[in-house]
Amino acid sequence: MNKRNLLSRTRAASGVAVFLLLCAALNVSAIINSSLQMQLGNPSGATADPANHSHYLIQRTVEAIDYNDSNGEPNWTSWDLTSSDVGSSGRSSFITDTTLPSGFYRVTTSDYTNTGYDRGHNCPSADRTDNTTDNDLVFYMSNIMPQAPDNNQGPWEALEAYCRTLASAGNELLITCGPSGFNGSRIQPSGKAAIPAYTWKIIVVVPPGSGTALSRVTSSTRVITVKMPNVQGIRSVNWTNYNTTPNQIQADTGYTFFTALPSTVAATLRAKNDGGGTGGGGTGTVVISQVYGGGGNSGATYKNDFIELYNSGTASVDLSTYAVQYASSAGSSWQETTLSGTLAAGHHYLIGEAAGTGGTTSLPTPQVSGSISMAGTAGKVALTKTTTLLTVDNPVGSANVVDFVGYGTADAFEGSGAAPAPSNTTSDLRAGGGATDSNNNAADFATGTVNPRNN
Repeated sequence: MNKRNLLSRTRAASGVAVFLLLCAALNVSAIINSSLQMQLGNPSGATADPANHSHYLIQRTVEAIDYNDSNGEPNWTSWDLTSSDVGSSGRSSFITDTTLPSGFYRVTTSDYTNTGYDRGHNCPSADRTDNTTDNDLVFYMSNIMPQAPDNNQGPWEALEAYCRTLASAGNELLITCGPSGFNGSRIQPSGKAAIPAYTWKIIVVVPPGSGTALSRVTSSTRVITVKMPNVQGIRSVNWTNYNTTPNQIQADTGYTFFTALPSTVAATLRAKNDGGGTGGGGTGTVVISQVYGGGGNSGATYKNDFIELYNSGTASVDLSTYAVQYASSAGSSWQETTLSGTLAAGHHYLIGEAAGTGGTTSLPTPQVSGSISMAGTAGKVALTKTTTLLTVDNPVGSANVVDFVGYGTADAFEGSGAAPAPSNTTSDLRAGGGATDSNNNAADFATGTVNPRNN
């Protein structure tokens, strides 16, 4: 164990120097400390005031929590993860949190029984297996949120395992996660915990070094962020499909992340979009930002159908092995247009498709042109990192599918539903100028004025 861990991870407030000297001599594992669990700041201004039912701050040796009594779960949980936090203590049992203020409802494990939702850890059990005492603490029901089993046991669990892999390589991870997108639904029959539409996580990966993890965070520090739909049907989807930016989570929650960092560093980190690559530099994230199948139809302005892409990441992407593929709303016979060139970060890429006999205006010069005749109101569009044609009706989650949009009455789509049906005079446009990607077509797209962009 390195000296940095000994100096930065101790629980006892008294006798610290003597204890650390003994640990160094005996070469024992580091000890968790509550001061380490909220190093990046308090994103919501939570307080330890028992009258604060919406943002009640809990600071434990293993985690910090902004607890929402009305929702019966955390607004967010944050914690520090190193290799010394992972051991062999085993898994504890869920515990009602009797330390919550007397005026709070104390969620029980039976409140989740037969609800169809997992008791989903925020700070996971496997991140706190250094000893039984620490593992017990993350089993308090105040650290739990309702998760769809396919979310919790699929990409969410895979991301947790990836974090521990990063920690085992010597990195120190500063992690914050929570729920978002509440619509009033609650687990039944108890009705005690609100069901989030999404689960999100922000992971700051700090390489080994001297000093605290916070002191080693710079503008080049790697940040991984995900926003996962809290639904069934995504168990086999790679967690990298759900990557986004801290800015997106801020927009969703109203919180402000990285307040303990210098403002310029914080702003840079909030804009990072890292899909899980091994490097620490910028990454490119290409999504389908607009689909239009009414080109050349009666009443249309534009003569051609088109598909538009957007790079919401921080680095250029070589599209030379990519393709866009199209199938009818219930079909499994795919057509494709192969791509070429490079798409710079923050730019759009226009793919012109088949022309009709109507329309009065040509598209802006497309980067590439194809001959796919798309249906105006319903269809399926896939962005693939291969030119091999898809062969199944629903390829969502397939390894080679980078992004997918089902629109209208399409029988395949990302998330809870298809994007709305466009028309001869409207297209489906992704929110945020193409940057909003929660992997839910129904939520991410809206119909609007046709706006082909090639820059």
